[in-house]
Amino acid sequence: MKSTPLAWKNLTADWRRLSLGVAGVAFAAILMFMQNGFRNALLDSPVQLLELLDCDLVAISVARFSLPTDQTFPESLYERSLADADVIAAAPMYLERMRAQVRIAGEPRRPIRVIAMDLKPGWFADEEIESQLSKLKSPLSALLDKRTRSTYGFDLPDPDRVAAQEIELADQSIQIVGFVDIGTDFANDGSLLMSQESFVRYFSNRAGDDPISEIDLALFRIRGEADVNAVAKRLTDLDSRVWKVLPRKNLIRREIQFWNQQTPIGMIFFIGSLMGFAVGIVICYQILFNSIHDSLPEFATLKAMGYGDRFFISLVIKQAIYLSILGFIPAFLISWGLFQAIQWGVGLPMLFTLSRVALVLGLTTAMCLISGLLALRRLLNADPASLF
Repeated sequence: MKSTPLAWKNLTADWRRLSLGVAGVAFAAILMFMQNGFRNALLDSPVQLLELLDCDLVAISVARFSLPTDQTFPESLYERSLADADVIAAAPMYLERMRAQVRIAGEPRRPIRVIAMDLKPGWFADEEIESQLSKLKSPLSALLDKRTRSTYGFDLPDPDRVAAQEIELADQSIQIVGFVDIGTDFANDGSLLMSQESFVRYFSNRAGDDPISEIDLALFRIRGEADVNAVAKRLTDLDSRVWKVLPRKNLIRREIQFWNQQTPIGMIFFIGSLMGFAVGIVICYQILFNSIHDSLPEFATLKAMGYGDRFFISLVIKQAIYLSILGFIPAFLISWGLFQAIQWGVGLPMLFTLSRVALVLGLTTAMCLISGLLALRRLLNADPASLF
């Protein structure tokens, strides 16, 4: 004998009320999606450059507590590291922002991140960037991050129109010869990638008379059989007061940990997620409480017939799960569209990963379950005769 889907029928008895409830759950889920999305963008965006690199170790100044800060180490220390028997290749990387003022004809000056290094191929894991490096052999040229924000005035995404624009960097003319995909973050609205030779010409006053005597990052490749952590420690010990050499993945984790734990922004977005969760509980409680209240005479009859608390708990749990799924589906679709719009318009990495979607689904389900169990208290505690 086929059983009656009582939970579904009870939930859908009033479609108008159900629609309002689904909209409320969807609103709360969208709020959680967006808060978690911005928080994850905060954590993902600062390490985008590191993710693009193809190296085993990265050296940074001990004073550089996060990548956007301006702290360097001397070239002499880098040159000493090249004598290590396990180092098979190395390359310095230069980052400049304070002196890197870019101006497009008709637009105000704005700071932009400039990334410079030797043009030897193989240091980027991204094939698009590798294929474009040969274009930088022409003097005073650069590759533009295609996700640079529109406030600069670049005629993106048309390469011919950008190439025709009159652009100055540090009061000198510069030619945009191609696009790369690096990404923006909360500290950098755009990026230019150029050769070491061009970097010297634009920032000749950097670090005194020799612009490349101070290095921002150093990239190392080591022998395949070498112990990464042992080599990192050995290089660090060359002068641990000045620099630190870390496996690339460890540096990525350190950067994410800094933004998550040492800045208030992560906590702000976490509180925003909690607010969405709380709002959802209130909305779900209202819809499930009204659903139970309107059916109290029927529930009283079932209690008088001998149905126990387990039956009613199961019934409300099913209703809560149905409500969470109905609300999550439109929330997922709307949030996906918002994520794409923000990523396209702002350049932040608003990523939809399976684990992040599962987290919001779990929070939405928990939100509805808590609401349902709270709404069920009156029915469980009442005598059947008092419910008629």
